[in-house]
Amino acid sequence: MKLLGKKTVREEVVYKPAELYVKQHIVHSYECDCHDPDYEAKPIKSAKAPRALFSSGAIASASFLAWIFYLKFVLSVPLYRQEDHWLMSRLEISRNTMSNWVIRGSEYYLLPIYELLLADLRKREVIHADETPYQIINRSDGKSGTSQSRFWCFHTRLEDKKPIIMYHSSLTRARPVIEKVLGEYQGYIQTDGYEGYKSITGVIDVGCWAHVRRKFNDVPKVKGKTTQAQVALNYCNRMFKVERELKNKTPEERHRKRQEKLKPIIEEFYEWLATFTAFGKLKEAVNYALNQKVSLMRVLEEPRLQLSNNHCEQQIKTLIIGRKNHLFSTSEAGGQANAIADTIIATAKQNDLDPFKYLQYLFENLPDLDYHRQPELLEAFLPWADEAKQLCVAYLPKEPDLLEAT
Repeated sequence: MKLLGKKTVREEVVYKPAELYVKQHIVHSYECDCHDPDYEAKPIKSAKAPRALFSSGAIASASFLAWIFYLKFVLSVPLYRQEDHWLMSRLEISRNTMSNWVIRGSEYYLLPIYELLLADLRKREVIHADETPYQIINRSDGKSGTSQSRFWCFHTRLEDKKPIIMYHSSLTRARPVIEKVLGEYQGYIQTDGYEGYKSITGVIDVGCWAHVRRKFNDVPKVKGKTTQAQVALNYCNRMFKVERELKNKTPEERHRKRQEKLKPIIEEFYEWLATFTAFGKLKEAVNYALNQKVSLMRVLEEPRLQLSNNHCEQQIKTLIIGRKNHLFSTSEAGGQANAIADTIIATAKQNDLDPFKYLQYLFENLPDLDYHRQPELLEAFLPWADEAKQLCVAYLPKEPDLLEAT
């Protein structure tokens, strides 16, 4: 038979497992033949090799270390499972070795970028904040390893052209931790209503209407009856509907429309709260709304403020997924290394960078960069720098609309 024609019947995605190989760095030495060895020694010069990430005996390359970070902090694969994964690829490497690499890699190469991001964060006029419990086994304060530590998240505005997501690990939830992280910060901070942010010099606390809505949503429902909690939910839904309509408006337009549309709803909501006596869960929701009134009303005075703190909470959920897998940090150094790595990765993603490419980019270039004596050199390695955006750009799926109260 002779060929009549052809057609494509289907396409399949084929997976090819990753490959490990050894890369050797060979240094050549040269001597000069222009000198007579009977009178003087021949000059000898050796080529300069790229600096190792750690000691000369460590086998970690930039790409290998970046992938360990990616597995742990992006895919939430704990190091003990990575140990098994690498063994299947015929590489024996212990979780302790990888743990040391994560701590030292974060300290040597990611911390300088982390500190620049923190300094930038302190200059922003509006930031969001949230925190979640965490566990550190070996604590310096003498408390047991079962005591709750804290993981903090500080986030710039959604509209900022250079977004930052900053994480911090601490042993307590006390106000001094906030003051240490924020330094001399002056501006708005939107939170879930935690008292630790109130009365800090220079800080203007902003409430979250999504938390108000959740409090009323948690009130038990009565089948076939419209309860006060459901009325409160309707008020909140009307607020978020207005806010969605203002999503792409300029700050000036947003401020004007909020005065026209949002302010009457909020004022009516608080007038309605005074018309009944609440009990149980409903009382908790009403008290929360009343106690946070000053903070919640601030959305009407500054158009750059959001109606909710949802986006910051979304970043906390990423940590919670990781916590469910690796459970705890053995040391305080490990906790802070996690915070540094999570900061670099989350900020890279917010700036549309591939976190693996960006980590590899940092690990390849920073060992040979004299940033201790010339710290200004690090500016070129921030996630919004031109070269980083060219070399590390990523395809990222569109994020959901976080203006939804739910």
